[in-house]
Amino acid sequence: MIYVWLTLFILLVLSFWLLNLFGLPGNWCIVAVSLIWMLFGPVDYRFSWIVVVALAGLALIGEAIEFGASVLGTKKLGGSGRGATLSVIGSVVGGIAGAILGIPVPIPLVGMLIGSVLFAAVGAWIGATIGEKWTGKSTKESVQIGGAAFVGRLLGTIGKIAVGSSMVVLAIAAPFYFS
Repeated sequence: MIYVWLTLFILLVLSFWLLNLFGLPGNWCIVAVSLIWMLFGPVDYRFSWIVVVALAGLALIGEAIEFGASVLGTKKLGGSGRGATLSVIGSVVGGIAGAILGIPVPIPLVGMLIGSVLFAAVGAWIGATIGEKWTGKSTKESVQIGGAAFVGRLLGTIGKIAVGSSMVVLAIAAPFYFS
């Protein structure tokens, strides 16, 4: 039965990591499931608070990267709060649409993942552009700020996914090496 619980834990960690591709808080879900494992998992495979704190620290770093890349580029070009808000909404909608539509590649899951990341960035661009036009900026300026939101979202997502990958390795290794 222990191996069933270990397998479930590993599958949850991997599934939560994939949530990052949709603009959802996958890294924080990894922290939550690791905390539950630490408290209630099989005694021989529980790990210490240090692992959960390390995972939470990594999740904070991932959020800082995503936020920093998404917002700083937009703000540097004079983006408004409305543009930033619509950029976030657009990126979540785009990420979900991209996962549903996907990108046609020979490997279906890869097409879904690429579509999700790319459409999230496009959604951020559209949202920021609409938000900036709404505040009265020119079309050229709005599109430039939207472009910064696109690049920021793309780089932020890649950074958050990279940090999430480290979290996956730590969370999966912890029951075996840090118990």
